[in-house]
Amino acid sequence: MQKIKISPNFTEDKIDNPSVDDLIDIFEDRIRFWILEPSKRLMLTETWWIPGYALLMSYFEGIWIYISGKDNNNKSKLFFKKAFVDVFRESGIAETLLSRVGALLYEDARCGFFHDGMFRGRIFFTPTNKGEMLLTLPKKDGQIDEAGSIQSVIIDAQKSHGAVSRHFAAFVTRLRNLSEVALRDSFYSICLVKWGIDQPPTIIGLNDTKATKI
Repeated sequence: MQKIKISPNFTEDKIDNPSVDDLIDIFEDRIRFWILEPSKRLMLTETWWIPGYALLMSYFEGIWIYISGKDNNNKSKLFFKKAFVDVFRESGIAETLLSRVGALLYEDARCGFFHDGMFRGRIFFTPTNKGEMLLTLPKKDGQIDEAGSIQSVIIDAQKSHGAVSRHFAAFVTRLRNLSEVALRDSFYSICLVKWGIDQPPTIIGLNDTKATKI
Protein backbone atom coordinates (compact mmCIF):
# COMPACT_ATOMS: atom_id res chain seq x y z
CA MET A 1 0.00 0.00 0.00
CA GLN A 2 1.25 3.47 -0.91
CA LYS A 3 2.33 5.42 2.16
CA ILE A 4 0.95 8.90 2.80
CA LYS A 5 3.52 11.69 2.57
CA ILE A 6 3.41 14.15 5.46
CA SER A 7 6.12 16.43 4.06
CA PRO A 8 8.27 16.43 0.93
CA ASN A 9 10.74 13.90 2.36
CA PHE A 10 8.84 11.99 5.06
CA THR A 11 5.93 9.58 5.15
CA GLU A 12 3.31 8.83 7.80
CA ASP A 13 5.47 6.34 9.71
CA LYS A 14 7.56 9.34 10.85
CA ILE A 15 4.72 10.33 13.21
CA ASP A 16 4.07 6.89 14.68
CA ASN A 17 4.92 7.64 18.32
CA PRO A 18 7.21 10.50 17.25
CA SER A 19 10.03 11.99 19.28
CA VAL A 20 10.52 15.73 19.44
CA ASP A 21 13.34 15.35 16.91
CA ASP A 22 11.01 13.53 14.52
CA LEU A 23 8.62 16.49 14.69
CA ILE A 24 11.49 18.96 14.17
CA ASP A 25 12.51 16.99 11.06
CA ILE A 26 8.99 17.22 9.64
CA PHE A 27 8.59 20.88 10.60
CA GLU A 28 11.89 21.85 8.97
CA ASP A 29 11.09 19.83 5.86
CA ARG A 30 7.67 21.46 5.44
CA ILE A 31 8.79 25.05 5.95
CA ARG A 32 11.94 24.69 3.89
CA PHE A 33 10.40 22.96 0.87
CA TRP A 34 6.80 24.22 0.92
CA ILE A 35 7.53 27.89 1.71
CA LEU A 36 11.18 28.99 1.65
CA GLU A 37 12.51 27.15 -1.40
CA PRO A 38 9.47 27.77 -3.66
CA SER A 39 9.32 31.46 -2.74
CA LYS A 40 13.07 31.80 -3.34
CA ARG A 41 12.73 30.30 -6.81
CA LEU A 42 9.86 32.64 -7.65
CA MET A 43 11.88 35.65 -6.54
CA LEU A 44 14.67 34.89 -9.00
CA THR A 45 12.49 36.50 -11.69
CA GLU A 46 11.14 40.04 -11.35
CA THR A 47 7.75 38.97 -12.74
CA TRP A 48 7.31 36.58 -9.81
CA TRP A 49 8.55 38.77 -6.92
CA ILE A 50 5.00 39.44 -5.77
CA PRO A 51 3.68 35.85 -5.72
CA GLY A 52 7.00 34.81 -4.15
CA TYR A 53 6.57 37.38 -1.41
CA ALA A 54 2.90 36.40 -0.98
CA LEU A 55 4.02 32.83 -0.26
CA LEU A 56 6.64 34.15 2.17
CA MET A 57 3.86 35.98 4.07
CA SER A 58 2.59 32.63 5.32
CA TYR A 59 5.77 32.25 7.39
CA PHE A 60 5.16 34.92 10.01
CA GLU A 61 1.95 33.96 11.79
CA GLY A 62 2.76 30.27 11.56
CA ILE A 63 6.29 30.46 12.94
CA TRP A 64 5.14 32.37 16.02
CA ILE A 65 2.89 29.45 16.96
CA TYR A 66 5.97 27.25 17.30
CA ILE A 67 8.19 29.90 18.86
CA SER A 68 5.61 30.77 21.53
CA GLY A 69 4.15 27.27 21.90
CA LYS A 70 0.67 28.82 21.84
CA ASP A 71 -2.36 28.47 19.59
CA ASN A 72 -3.13 31.37 17.27
CA ASN A 73 -6.92 31.26 17.67
CA ASN A 74 -8.24 34.83 17.31
CA LYS A 75 -4.65 36.12 17.41
CA SER A 76 -3.73 36.05 13.74
CA LYS A 77 -2.61 39.68 13.41
CA LEU A 78 -0.82 39.69 16.78
CA PHE A 79 1.18 36.56 15.93
CA PHE A 80 2.05 37.97 12.50
CA LYS A 81 3.35 41.23 14.01
CA LYS A 82 5.38 39.51 16.73
CA ALA A 83 7.12 37.25 14.23
CA PHE A 84 7.69 40.11 11.79
CA VAL A 85 9.47 42.10 14.50
CA ASP A 86 11.51 39.04 15.47
CA VAL A 87 12.60 38.38 11.88
CA PHE A 88 13.62 41.97 11.12
CA ARG A 89 14.97 42.91 14.54
CA GLU A 90 18.42 43.57 13.04
CA SER A 91 17.08 45.81 10.27
CA GLY A 92 17.91 49.04 12.09
CA ILE A 93 14.24 50.00 12.29
CA ALA A 94 12.91 50.64 15.80
CA GLU A 95 10.81 47.76 17.11
CA THR A 96 7.76 49.95 17.69
CA LEU A 97 7.89 51.05 14.05
CA LEU A 98 8.57 47.49 12.89
CA SER A 99 5.42 46.38 14.68
CA ARG A 100 3.45 49.02 12.77
CA VAL A 101 5.02 47.89 9.49
CA GLY A 102 4.02 44.34 10.38
CA ALA A 103 0.43 45.49 10.95
CA LEU A 104 0.41 47.27 7.59
CA LEU A 105 1.82 44.23 5.77
CA TYR A 106 -0.70 41.98 7.52
CA GLU A 107 -3.52 44.14 6.15
CA ASP A 108 -2.16 45.24 2.76
CA ALA A 109 0.04 42.28 1.78
CA ARG A 110 -1.08 39.16 3.62
CA CYS A 111 -4.84 39.91 3.76
CA GLY A 112 -4.75 41.92 0.54
CA PHE A 113 -3.40 38.99 -1.44
CA PHE A 114 -5.36 36.19 0.20
CA HIS A 115 -8.68 38.05 0.46
CA ASP A 116 -8.59 40.37 -2.56
CA GLY A 117 -6.22 38.48 -4.84
CA MET A 118 -3.96 41.55 -4.96
CA PHE A 119 -1.62 43.51 -2.72
CA ARG A 120 -3.14 46.82 -1.66
CA GLY A 121 -1.95 50.31 -2.48
CA ARG A 122 0.88 50.95 0.00
CA ILE A 123 3.09 47.99 -1.00
CA PHE A 124 5.85 48.35 -3.62
CA PHE A 125 8.76 46.15 -4.73
CA THR A 126 12.25 47.01 -5.94
CA PRO A 127 15.83 45.97 -5.10
CA THR A 128 17.44 48.38 -2.66
CA ASN A 129 20.91 48.98 -1.28
CA LYS A 130 19.53 49.94 2.13
CA GLY A 131 18.24 46.70 3.64
CA GLU A 132 15.08 44.65 3.33
CA MET A 133 12.61 47.54 3.21
CA LEU A 134 12.27 51.30 2.94
CA LEU A 135 9.48 53.24 4.61
CA THR A 136 7.82 56.45 3.51
CA LEU A 137 6.80 58.48 6.55
CA PRO A 138 5.28 61.95 6.80
CA LYS A 139 7.28 64.96 7.93
CA LYS A 140 6.50 67.16 10.89
CA ASP A 141 8.29 70.49 11.33
CA GLY A 142 10.72 69.44 8.60
CA GLN A 143 11.64 66.16 10.34
CA ILE A 144 10.51 62.60 9.63
CA ASP A 145 7.64 61.77 11.95
CA GLU A 146 8.11 58.11 12.96
CA ALA A 147 4.81 58.25 14.85
CA GLY A 148 2.96 59.34 11.73
CA SER A 149 0.95 57.10 9.43
CA ILE A 150 3.14 54.92 7.18
CA GLN A 151 2.53 56.06 3.63
CA SER A 152 4.24 53.21 1.82
CA VAL A 153 6.58 50.23 2.25
CA ILE A 154 9.13 49.52 -0.48
CA ILE A 155 10.24 45.89 -0.22
CA ASP A 156 13.36 44.17 -1.49
CA ALA A 157 11.86 40.71 -1.89
CA GLN A 158 15.13 38.81 -2.12
CA LYS A 159 16.68 40.51 0.91
CA SER A 160 13.48 39.90 2.86
CA HIS A 161 13.64 36.24 1.92
CA GLY A 162 17.21 36.12 3.19
CA ALA A 163 16.16 37.54 6.56
CA VAL A 164 13.34 35.01 6.89
CA SER A 165 15.65 32.14 5.93
CA ARG A 166 18.23 33.16 8.53
CA HIS A 167 15.52 33.47 11.17
CA PHE A 168 14.19 30.01 10.39
CA ALA A 169 17.66 28.43 10.41
CA ALA A 170 18.40 30.00 13.81
CA PHE A 171 15.10 28.75 15.25
CA VAL A 172 15.67 25.19 14.00
CA THR A 173 19.19 25.28 15.47
CA ARG A 174 17.69 26.23 18.84
CA LEU A 175 15.09 23.47 18.57
CA ARG A 176 17.79 20.88 17.91
CA ASN A 177 19.82 22.04 20.91
CA LEU A 178 19.14 19.51 23.69
CA SER A 179 19.75 22.17 26.34
CA GLU A 180 16.70 24.14 25.10
CA VAL A 181 14.40 21.95 27.17
CA ALA A 182 11.50 24.41 27.59
CA LEU A 183 11.49 25.38 23.91
CA ARG A 184 11.56 21.75 22.77
CA ASP A 185 8.80 20.78 25.19
CA SER A 186 6.50 23.61 24.10
CA PHE A 187 7.24 22.85 20.44
CA TYR A 188 6.32 19.20 20.97
CA SER A 189 3.11 20.13 22.76
CA ILE A 190 1.92 22.59 20.12
CA CYS A 191 2.69 20.11 17.33
CA LEU A 192 0.43 17.57 19.01
CA VAL A 193 -2.35 20.16 19.08
CA LYS A 194 -1.93 21.71 15.63
CA TRP A 195 -1.08 18.53 13.71
CA GLY A 196 -3.64 16.27 15.41
CA ILE A 197 -1.01 13.59 15.97
CA ASP A 198 -2.85 11.99 18.89
CA GLN A 199 -6.19 12.01 17.01
CA PRO A 200 -7.69 8.96 15.22
CA PRO A 201 -6.24 8.53 11.71
CA THR A 202 -8.05 10.02 8.73
CA ILE A 203 -9.60 7.51 6.34
CA ILE A 204 -8.89 8.23 2.67
CA GLY A 205 -11.21 6.52 0.21
CA LEU A 206 -8.80 5.85 -2.65
CA ASN A 207 -7.72 2.50 -3.98
CA ASP A 208 -4.38 3.79 -5.25
CA THR A 209 -3.38 6.32 -2.60
CA LYS A 210 -0.93 8.99 -3.70
CA ALA A 211 -2.01 11.71 -1.31
CA THR A 212 0.06 14.10 0.77
CA LYS A 213 -1.06 14.81 4.32
CA ILE A 214 -0.77 18.46 5.38
